Amino acid sequence: MRANPKVARYLPALVVLHWLIAVLIVGNLAVGMLVLDGMDNADAGKAAVLRWHMLGGIAILVLMLARITVRLAKPRPAPAHAAGPLRWITALSHGLLYVLVLAMVMTGLGTAQLAGILPLLGGEAVRLPTDWSGIAPYAGHALFSGVLLAVLALHVVGWMYHLVRRDGLAGRMWFSGGGPD
Repeated sequence: MRANPKVARYLPALVVLHWLIAVLIVGNLAVGMLVLDGMDNADAGKAAVLRWHMLGGIAILVLMLARITVRLAKPRPAPAHAAGPLRWITALSHGLLYVLVLAMVMTGLGTAQLAGILPLLGGEAVRLPTDWSGIAPYAGHALFSGVLLAVLALHVVGWMYHLVRRDGLAGRMWFSGGGPD
């Protein structure tokens, strides 16, 4: 459904999905970059951490698909910027967030499939690869994580811009009656 200038805020369902996904993405990026990257593949605890990372990725996928479905079906506020560079930067960064999140999940699942570690999801013991770089989707997963982090930083800068301006736009992705605005 298209934007509706009469709609002032996003639906509560979209707000909940936005913040759940945000927490999961930040958590999964942190686990991937700060924990898993620093663990030796022979470390017995790495499989357990990787399992939670994979489960988080699947949760992100399910929630993103729900978010996309709700966003397409229900009215949403008009774009934050009527015209100019901020409008296309906003549209591009939001589109990139969706594409990058889905690309992260797909390359993660591809890596898991080719590495033979999908049984981890069911709690089964698996042998981790000694070298992830030989698994083609892993290169994309690593690349997309850095790009996603950069686009997320741009998203936060945009949110801060609207907070400083006190133009009410930052609160549209919050619950009615107030919030981070």
